[in-house]
Amino acid sequence: MNVDHASIDDVIRARRTNMFVDRERPVPDDVIVELCELATWAPNHKRTWPWRFASVTGAGRSRLGRVVSNAMAAHGDDPNKVSKALTKYERTPNILIIGSIPGDSDERTTENRDAVAAACQNLMLAATARGIATYWGSCPKGSHDAVAEFAGFDPGTHIAGIFYVGYQAETMETPQRPAPVVMRIAD
Repeated sequence: MNVDHASIDDVIRARRTNMFVDRERPVPDDVIVELCELATWAPNHKRTWPWRFASVTGAGRSRLGRVVSNAMAAHGDDPNKVSKALTKYERTPNILIIGSIPGDSDERTTENRDAVAAACQNLMLAATARGIATYWGSCPKGSHDAVAEFAGFDPGTHIAGIFYVGYQAETMETPQRPAPVVMRIAD
């Protein structure tokens, strides 16, 4: 297989977490499915296929906001955060909820979450290569179970992220990164 490393390297370095998107242009369902399929090529110890995906568009984004807001309020979260949650999922035309199923042991559950995190990175890189911006948002505390139920996931599914997705409207400056510290161990 001939791989253009420069292109792959450019996509990795170009990927930015942002919500500068065209709010009027949803990402078509077939593109969302393609991104999710590419996500599933992540490494997965013991082939448990732990990732779960739910695509939320249109009025579903408002319903997601109500679910999260209600769960946060029941958890006793800050009222300002609870109020903000009502509309925050309407910032982009598409929301992707990505979950990780529990394993048959604590170790397998951890391995599943690691695999899902790798799948999330695959998805975000594939989106960048298509001119689609992504923002990886955390599931607010106290709302994992409610969001998993909203998404149609099995009970116990951990919400790895709530992703804001949309066609990029403007670019962001690439921040400088510190050089990696690589420990060299030999003999």
